[in-house]
Amino acid sequence: MNRKLGLYSSAVAALCIILFLIGLFLKNDLLNYSTCLILSWAYVLTCCSYASYATKDRRALAFGGVAIAVIYSVFTNLVYYTQLTTVAYATADHVVLDAISFTSGSWLFGFDIMGYGLMGLSTFLIGLTIKVVNKKDRIMKAMMLIHGVFFPICVLMPMLNIFKAGGDDNSGIIALQFWCLYFIPIMILSAIHFYRLKEEASV
Repeated sequence: MNRKLGLYSSAVAALCIILFLIGLFLKNDLLNYSTCLILSWAYVLTCCSYASYATKDRRALAFGGVAIAVIYSVFTNLVYYTQLTTVAYATADHVVLDAISFTSGSWLFGFDIMGYGLMGLSTFLIGLTIKVVNKKDRIMKAMMLIHGVFFPICVLMPMLNIFKAGGDDNSGIIALQFWCLYFIPIMILSAIHFYRLKEEASV
């Protein structure tokens, strides 16, 4: 079951990121918010699957990766579910809607960026626990560890007011497109990793 969960959840996460990338080009907020909700759940389950295979001396790192993944999921779920419900149907006072609408430099924008920073820290911790057995695993582990760089970057950017309220969103979209192209292979390689474990178990 651990192998199947890892295989399916990482495959779903990869699919969600592909759909999110398409949504960026189409400028379809409904598609973007919906797929990112599902992505966060799939990523948490992927982390849990990795943690189930962590060796005893690295189990605390794996649990830390899972715990931080949950925080990332909570932060981003707060952002996207708010946009899909309260903001989409304007069920609050206009002053509140102005405060919670997802725009560059906004309050919830900061939560979203912080969430993905935590995701970077989570992948870094999980990456430290992966036992490399082939070239694909080595590439995946290296990409996970490098992805950890997003943690300090994402935490510092809102604090330095890099994304100013009402500013041009083009730079942010380009950054998201780059992130998609970087993270999709990680999830695909994760699916391959768990598929290999599944194959070995059936021999």
